Amino acid sequence: MSSITTVMLSLLFLLCSTLNFRPLESHNPHNFPISSNHSMTPQETRISQQLHRSFSRMNYLAKLHQTASTQTQTQIQASHPDFSTKVTFDPKSELYIASYSIGTPPQKVVAFIDTASDLIWTNSKTVFKPGSSTTYTVLPCDNKKFCQRLNQRTCKGKDPKCTYTIKYADQASTSGVLSEDKFSFGADPGQSSSIDVGLLSFGDASDANSTHFEGEDINGCLAISGVAPFSFINQLGIQKFSHCFIKSSSKSSTMHFGSKAVIPAKDSIPLVDTKYYYVKLDGISVGDTKVDIKGQPGRIYVDTAATYSLLKRAVYNPFLKLIKEKVAKPAEKNPPHPYLEYCFKATKADVDKFPKVTFSFNSNNVNVSFGNDVTYLEFGGGIWCLAILPSTNSVLGNFQLANLNVGYDIAGKIISFTPTNCAP
Repeated sequence: MSSITTVMLSLLFLLCSTLNFRPLESHNPHNFPISSNHSMTPQETRISQQLHRSFSRMNYLAKLHQTASTQTQTQIQASHPDFSTKVTFDPKSELYIASYSIGTPPQKVVAFIDTASDLIWTNSKTVFKPGSSTTYTVLPCDNKKFCQRLNQRTCKGKDPKCTYTIKYADQASTSGVLSEDKFSFGADPGQSSSIDVGLLSFGDASDANSTHFEGEDINGCLAISGVAPFSFINQLGIQKFSHCFIKSSSKSSTMHFGSKAVIPAKDSIPLVDTKYYYVKLDGISVGDTKVDIKGQPGRIYVDTAATYSLLKRAVYNPFLKLIKEKVAKPAEKNPPHPYLEYCFKATKADVDKFPKVTFSFNSNNVNVSFGNDVTYLEFGGGIWCLAILPSTNSVLGNFQLANLNVGYDIAGKIISFTPTNCAP
């Protein structure tokens, strides 16, 4: 992947996240500035963007949960062949990237994986050329199945094209048409040809008023929420899928859809919601000590396009108190970023010895422990920070999902988390 700025990827992320709903509103629970009061290093600048994005995702998910509760869940297609896609990690954006093809003949697309977005999106300014595909069609404005359910459509009546425009708080915008074309996925090892999964509707973004939308290697979004009618999962009637993320740009893993999805029964817990995937979190421990939480921690969303995990403040405060007791390191007076509530000086050997954080799901007696490499974030100068942050809702982000096989069973309404060496 070529070098691309974090700002560019952040804007691409916002495009995907908001294409079916109103634009994402930023969330700053402390009224902090986005940058700290010193000249930030490139690493600090990148992490600052990811922190801001993680909080924005939380606010976005809460709104989507309210919107989706009124929608009827009907899957468009009954079944499809099993298929898989290669998944790679982009260290600049902290996003996980899938590859597939659109059109006839196939045109390769690389898109970030997003469990909290509904509309598949592709940028025809950077990679997909609709005029080169013999199976490409534009949906008309009076299309009731898709266009009439798109909140940001700009067309009216019987216009021949279902057009839309998204505007953002920073004045950037993008426009396009709701389209349909053939999607295909690369062959699994031992197979001689790619797998055609059929015609799918998607957003064809053909124009943008900002150069941030041009020239990107990440040129789309694979939206895998369960919300009707736009999401990849819903359009294909997919009942099971799984991913196993590797936090390394030099290695890749495989995301499986269908019967090859890995969903161990012993590690499975109930999915409270199959539209935006969230579960009931029953408790948190640091080592052998349980966090003293008054009442239940409540729901926690699984969001593959949020970087860092968040805990609602009522849970976070006692969690942070226990972390500080177990780590037993003086807090840094000037943390690398004001969102980071607990930073300290330590060696990697020190951090490796810290007790692990465990999330408990008592309904099925499942405990998920996170390695210290995804619980703490390393900065220069021997500074480490807790990479789980406070907010108004709880989110499980992709930083903590690394080296966990996560399996989704839509029909069975369960999700599994299995510690795994995800490298093939």
